[in-house]
Parts: sequence; structure tokens; C-alpha cells
Amino acid sequence: MIFEPAQIEISELGCERDDRLLFENLSMTLESGQILRVAGPNGAGKTTLLRTIAGLFEIQEGEIRVNRLPLKECLDQVLYIGHKPQVTRDLTVLDNLKFLTGADEARLKSALGDVGLKGYHDSLVKELSQGQGRRCALARLWCVEAPIWILDEPYTALDVEMVETLDAQITSHVNAGGICLFTTHQPPQQLDYQTLELGHVD
Repeated sequence: MIFEPAQIEISELGCERDDRLLFENLSMTLESGQILRVAGPNGAGKTTLLRTIAGLFEIQEGEIRVNRLPLKECLDQVLYIGHKPQVTRDLTVLDNLKFLTGADEARLKSALGDVGLKGYHDSLVKELSQGQGRRCALARLWCVEAPIWILDEPYTALDVEMVETLDAQITSHVNAGGICLFTTHQPPQQLDYQTLELGHVD
């Protein structure tokens, strides 16, 4: 699908956790077709920033607007996948995706084929390997039509083939007018992205 033009405006964003300032006066604008990698050492606030932009953490200071509207009015335009799989171990792969996306079964099965889980529809998630569990979580990217993707460590436990598949899907998404923000310790080789470097603020 082709998305309507999308925009994220972040103005003077600041956040403190456990009496420690993670970032302050953070301002930037992301437009359709852009990919942003959020980088920095452990504890720099990468996950906190992503979860704040996804609407999962309350904004402490500053403002986030999506298409010139307050973030809280546009959460249906955001898909967040955290560094943990966010799937229920005692449900099947297919039932997890049904619950998480609401997509029809044909689309879900197609997505599972795309991520290399064809034939695993009725397998319980707890029976999967770590990499397969990650593939199950990422299958949402093939099922949900949200223009803004926020991905925290999406490459964890993926083999080379799946890394290439994920890179291709992110590229396809932004070429269709979407926006992607992500973190990773290993910079991907196949994506054209900008980098925001976070560091400890004294």
C-alpha cells in the first residue's frame, strides 16, 4: 500500500529516569520515507525514547506531534515492537498474530511464510527457538498498515537470511511513504538511514 504523507515532530523533548537525565532539548522532524537509527551506549535512553515516541511512556518535557496532531490522538498510526517478542508463549503462532493484529487468516499465513515460519501456524510459541520467536513477533510488520514503525532491537537472534528479509521489508515500507525508527547494536548494511546518537547527559 501507499501511505499518505506522514510526519513526526519532536520538540524540546526531555526525560529523567531514576534521578538521572537521559536526554533534554531533543528536537527533530521525521518525514515520510525516512529511517532513523537511535544509537548510544547502554543506559543512554534509547528504549525510553522509542517508547515515548510510541506513546507507551508519558512525555515528561516537550512535545511530540504526528501529522501536526498531539501524539495521543494518533497512536493508531504507530506500530511498536519491543526488544522482547511480546508474544504469548502458550498460544499458537497463528493465534498470537490474530490477537496482535486482527488481520484475516490468509494475510497472517502469508506473513508467516514471508518470515520463514510456513508450517508453524499451529505450533505453540514456547516450542519455538529464540530466532523463530523473534520472527513471529516481526510478522506483524507484514500485517499491520501503520505508517510509523518503531522497532527496538529488531535484529536480535536473527540469521543472515532473516536480517536481509527485514531490511527489505523496512525499505519497502519507507518507499511506500512510511517512517521507521529503530535501535540495534549492529548497524544494518542494506538500509539507508540517519543516526541519532544519545549519550549520558551530565
